[in-house]
Amino acid sequence: MVTRERTNVSSVNQKEVRQALARILDSKYFSHAPKKQKFLRLICEFYLNGRAAELNEYLIGREVFDCKEDYNPAINPIVRVGAHEIRKKLELYYQHEGASDSIHLDIPIGSYEPIFIRHQPASIRPIPVEETAKLEETNDAQLFTLPIPESPPTTTPLKIRPLLVLGAATGVLLIIVFALLYLNFDLRQQVREVTAPRDLSEYGQVWQPFFKSEKPILLVLSNPVVYRLLNAGDSEVVVKKSVGLTPEQTAMLMQALTGNFAVLNSPPNPRLVLSPDTYTGMGEAIGVQHLTDLLRTIGKNVLLKRSRTVSAEDLKNYHVVLLGSVWANEWSGKLLVQEDFVYTGQATIENHRPLGNEEKIYRSKYDERTGLLLEDYALVTVKPNITEGNTVMVLAGLRSAGTEAAAEFVTSKIHLNELNQRLGQMTTPAGPLKYFQALLKVRVENSIPTTISLVAVHELRGADR
Repeated sequence: MVTRERTNVSSVNQKEVRQALARILDSKYFSHAPKKQKFLRLICEFYLNGRAAELNEYLIGREVFDCKEDYNPAINPIVRVGAHEIRKKLELYYQHEGASDSIHLDIPIGSYEPIFIRHQPASIRPIPVEETAKLEETNDAQLFTLPIPESPPTTTPLKIRPLLVLGAATGVLLIIVFALLYLNFDLRQQVREVTAPRDLSEYGQVWQPFFKSEKPILLVLSNPVVYRLLNAGDSEVVVKKSVGLTPEQTAMLMQALTGNFAVLNSPPNPRLVLSPDTYTGMGEAIGVQHLTDLLRTIGKNVLLKRSRTVSAEDLKNYHVVLLGSVWANEWSGKLLVQEDFVYTGQATIENHRPLGNEEKIYRSKYDERTGLLLEDYALVTVKPNITEGNTVMVLAGLRSAGTEAAAEFVTSKIHLNELNQRLGQMTTPAGPLKYFQALLKVRVENSIPTTISLVAVHELRGADR
């Protein structure tokens, strides 16, 4: 078997990158797929120009899939679906046509930045042509040449000949059976190699307690309290509890939601009704996709629940990932430990222990003209669960876009590498830092998180058990 060694990606030069890309695009998996080719060319050109960090869903949607300016990845998953298909095709390519390629292209889940990895075949003594031919002749003779009995004397009774034919047929069947057994063994060996446990050390300290557990990981979605438009299908009880709008409010609603189905099918005087357990944030929903992609890739089972249906018993039994801040997910405010970064009633994050140049208050920023979100902040908090040995991770932004960014941050190898390096510098006398808070700054365009930067990492003091 030929073994391959993974080496530093920085040793791959631009010429090798372009050659590797050309082989992929010429393969049967991509040669007749123009969109997939365009996708790969785009991310590789950004990589070669040192701009890979700028790649995001909105950019790829516009450049590759010809989406319009109002394209919203939170609603249209075309880029995520396309990236998923390309990862599958690359996997097939390297299993077949590209099995001997010395440079492999990888697009890590949670990121669109390509990574080029050098695979160095182990040294193998070449077999001379003469030996190869001789070996093939020997194998052919062993597999397909049957012992031919000597010609029977003319006095051999005719009834013995059927026995000879039966023996020959039995020999052929035995050879076929052994050949099938060998092929089945080889196939199972290949399957074992493909499904062998992955090296999870690349995800570092952040995910270690979650990955080493054999239990499923519980993902808890937010259930924000929102108002929705009353519709004809609502019960009399709901109608009685609905809230009317002023003429000015109705005009603003109609202008903001022009062409919306719910508005078009509302009565002339639309009313709102409280909906406490029906909806979740868009960022939280996309965050679940990032998380499930990562967890299923490494073979972890996932449970998904809404925050209003989660009990303390659920938290006792599992490692838990909570999506959404205290404004949208009630469990994010429970399991209290001493935290430096705290959500306030003014929808800000307050820093109770500023270090260095850190600010005391962090708040979202908006476009003064349109009111659209431009900048958000989010927290990645890892703390002990109710039951000793279980862990809780809270991914929460001041707004839904921040929550999405936090989920993307902890599932991207590039971002994880930065966070794990910071955690490695904060090792305590008892060992690696188990519980912490990481503050993230998020640039937002058209409600979509683009650039995510790590602002600060604080230890959760007194959280160790």
